[in-house]
Amino acid sequence: MPRTGMYLTLLFQGLIALDMVYAFLIGNYHAGFTALLMLILTLVPYWVAHRMDVQFPWFVFFFIAMALWFHTAGYIQGFYLTFYPYYDKVAHFVTGTAVALLGFLGVIFIDRYWKMNLRRHFIVGFTVIFGLAMAAAWEIYEYTIDIIFGGNLAGRMQGGLTDTMQDLIFTLAASLLVGVLASLWFRTHRKEDVMKALPHEPGATKG
Repeated sequence: MPRTGMYLTLLFQGLIALDMVYAFLIGNYHAGFTALLMLILTLVPYWVAHRMDVQFPWFVFFFIAMALWFHTAGYIQGFYLTFYPYYDKVAHFVTGTAVALLGFLGVIFIDRYWKMNLRRHFIVGFTVIFGLAMAAAWEIYEYTIDIIFGGNLAGRMQGGLTDTMQDLIFTLAASLLVGVLASLWFRTHRKEDVMKALPHEPGATKG
């Protein structure tokens, strides 16, 4: 990863960690737990890259860390309320883009690693569905945390049915955007081109 990309990624990881500490200090435990989860999720691409012996482009690490910070700061710094309703929708659009991008790269790596020979249309469709599925999983997580910790509407992670549906719609829009861009990219590239652009291929041994 280029040094600048590494520093930018570390910056957002550090901001998430600071938000986590602040949340626990003020007794906002459900937000602190969420920030801890966000911080762990920023480390997943490193683990995947190590396990598959590949190097993701630097912007994957950066984009994921930045997207997760959007949500962390929204809950802990109160940006969701301060910039309501725009901040929430921007956060879900950015996160949806990052997750769909990760799904696009992930399915290509899995296809190459397990020699599945997936078609381009399947990869594009999976990219969109993956982004929306992760958004649904996140909404379930928010609902579960609200049930466990309770609190009034202002202190809850979910703002009601309308808010939930809008979050899913904005995430779907972001996933569709990545899907369209992936489809256009496939017009002039092969899926193997992604792997060729990486320093190591899955399963390659280190010299």
